[in-house]
Amino acid sequence: MNPRESEKVSKLRQDMSCKLKKKVPFSTITRKQAPKDKNKDVLPEESLEKLVHFNSCAVVSSSHALRFHSYGQEIDSHDAVLRFNCAPTHKFEQFVGNRTDFRLINTRIPHWACKEEFWSENSTMFTHGKLVVRNMDGINLGQRGVVDAKKDTHHSFENLIKYRQKYPNRSLPFIQRPRFGQDIKTELTRFCDSTKMCDKTRWSPSTGLFGVVMMMHLCDWVYAYELVPSNKDDTKYVYYYEETLRSPHDLHSYHQERTYVKTLSLTPDKDIEDTGVLLLKGLSQTQCG
Repeated sequence: MNPRESEKVSKLRQDMSCKLKKKVPFSTITRKQAPKDKNKDVLPEESLEKLVHFNSCAVVSSSHALRFHSYGQEIDSHDAVLRFNCAPTHKFEQFVGNRTDFRLINTRIPHWACKEEFWSENSTMFTHGKLVVRNMDGINLGQRGVVDAKKDTHHSFENLIKYRQKYPNRSLPFIQRPRFGQDIKTELTRFCDSTKMCDKTRWSPSTGLFGVVMMMHLCDWVYAYELVPSNKDDTKYVYYYEETLRSPHDLHSYHQERTYVKTLSLTPDKDIEDTGVLLLKGLSQTQCG
């Protein structure tokens, strides 16, 4: 890449970071925002970003390609580790590490997936670290100081209430703010439209992109593992923990968001192809005019 191209990419990356910082702020729903809701005690008192901040963070995808690396020790060396949905660590420590500081789950859990692990007294999957619920506007805040769950088609908020009742001593789950997912989708669409580097899509962003943006708000540096696939895996399996075949129909904007994250990262494309690891600068370090 010649100096002119390098400067152009650097300016684009700076613009993308400033857009994220200004247009996609991160917070989680607190009980103060729903003072009249009869189930407000299921909500934490403080928003997550006011409770934690880290220097170096690992975002660990669930990609089958992780089986072709031994990143476990490296992943565990970060100040915080984020995992997704039902991704386990037991028996896969060599590839993905052992620590879990945050687990970001979509609203299908436990309605559709991870039922046994979610409700089990003996399971550690949802008790290690802080649980965060992805919000694509399914859980909103009503005008009368209550939670509006009319669009919560998978009964996520209802299940969180039951979870709290069953396990009153476990830490409260955090729910990403209303509009967080919609704001990510809007920014992704803007990027594709303005750069012509990707086509528009009607699909929503994946939980992976939700996690990257969240951790860019919570960390100074974010290392994402196989979120953008390396060239090591020539199989058609999806997850590192089970041999599920890839679906011919994408339900998320995978191509668009991979282009987006690669452009946002400080890692050269060739290194991403070889290692599957990319480095992102946290938004607290981004200076915007």
